[in-house]
Amino acid sequence: MSGPLRQNTISVRRENRTLENFKSFISEEVTRDKITVLILTNSKAKKPEIVTGMLLKACEELNLPCYRVVTTEAWISDNDIEKGTVAIKNHDGEEKDIEVETASTVVFVRAGVLQEEVGLALLGTLQNAGCMMINDRDGMLTCDNKMSAYTAFERNNINTPRTSLVNNEKSILDAHERIGGKFPVIIKTLTGTQGIGVSKVDSMESMMSVIQSLWKFNAPLIIQEFLKIEFDVRTIVLNGRIVASTKRIKPEKDFRSNRHMGAETEPYTLSKEEKSEILAAARATGAYMVGVDHAIVNGEIYILECNGSPGMGSKFQNYDMTTVPQEPTKDKDIVKLMVEYLQNPVHRRYAFNQEAGYHETVEIIDYGLVRAKFDTGNGTNASMFVVDKLDVDGKKVKWEKNGKKFISKLIGVSRPEHVVKIDERPIISVKLAFNNMIYDNVPLGLTTKDARSTLLINRETLVRFRVSVNPHRKFVLSNYKEREDSNDATAKVDPPETKLKGLDK
Repeated sequence: MSGPLRQNTISVRRENRTLENFKSFISEEVTRDKITVLILTNSKAKKPEIVTGMLLKACEELNLPCYRVVTTEAWISDNDIEKGTVAIKNHDGEEKDIEVETASTVVFVRAGVLQEEVGLALLGTLQNAGCMMINDRDGMLTCDNKMSAYTAFERNNINTPRTSLVNNEKSILDAHERIGGKFPVIIKTLTGTQGIGVSKVDSMESMMSVIQSLWKFNAPLIIQEFLKIEFDVRTIVLNGRIVASTKRIKPEKDFRSNRHMGAETEPYTLSKEEKSEILAAARATGAYMVGVDHAIVNGEIYILECNGSPGMGSKFQNYDMTTVPQEPTKDKDIVKLMVEYLQNPVHRRYAFNQEAGYHETVEIIDYGLVRAKFDTGNGTNASMFVVDKLDVDGKKVKWEKNGKKFISKLIGVSRPEHVVKIDERPIISVKLAFNNMIYDNVPLGLTTKDARSTLLINRETLVRFRVSVNPHRKFVLSNYKEREDSNDATAKVDPPETKLKGLDK
């Protein structure tokens, strides 16, 4: 068969395939891949911790390969991007090696991984290789750092206890005033789980004493207004879906309601209002899976914190992940339920995207703030930055912008078509700051040719930013930055008095 008939047949097949894929997407039709599950942990204990054990058991029941990857023992010996595979040596400390296909590999990251640079490095390598991370580096670090989480909540108008960072003695009194100036207050280490590193103090003398004592261990601290809480609720959220919720009743002689501190747990049914606040909090963290803690005080819902590596050994109320709105359902193994959910390739895509404008302000670390265009149509392998001068000398790129001179390592070449001709752009790696997050190793293609935007952010970087672009709005997630050239995409700009003077804090 040849000619128009063959072409029409191919076209019909493509349309049918596209329609089938679309139907599968909107109906979330059950499609289950043979995924591989990795558990990234710093624990070398023979007996796995609770969640690790639950994952191993669930995968065994589902006939899926599942491996512990101990960060202090394992190393990556081969990362073949072309083949889409990663080879891990000595993955469990027992001289065993594995090779996995990144497209069908899901990595559960446990909290201890963040404690050491080697853990963060292994996390980043698996993430960059293309594995599905639960959670990725940014999501884990946002949840792990209580001040970062509080900032994310505040930026998204989520009700949370007033919180302030204390980083030296001069800041203590000011921080105390900013959270209300009353006692008691809660003192927390910036990182920490299971209620460890949390103190309640009833006076200025006690507050100063506790803070100074913790500083002796080089512990960064926050202080937080005290809320009288009888119980709080932990809700597990997976990719914008509520999986389960549990009520944690604090022990009689302790103000903390963590299960590890002896709190009793029981299934808890969420109200419509609670669901809405919980999902908003999960969305603010950018994490794929998160344990959201909240309490109700005087009729108000307060989001207390989020955990990127939540425990799941409590008594939970399950929710049907296939219904909208979500309704309570019968008890199920929530870990097994999540693994089954992740077998569907549709579900291995982030549902949480913040809205961004088509123009936003981005900081290129070491250079400064730039007015950028977010281009969803830019499928090149690097974002584009227009510079004043450019010279490639072997593996070094010398470039200049607004009188600032830089020397960067050449990591590749981008060759997009530019007005019919091919524009060869040397690619360098930079660190970008956007929306209160810092992104390492962002590829940037440099050019001296005229362009409609000084900085053009490509699709790959937008995926890392986790944003969906509103083509009708500018500066949704950042402040206005004056145009740097006369060729920027929009002729009309905001009034000069709204000019950005620094990053959002």
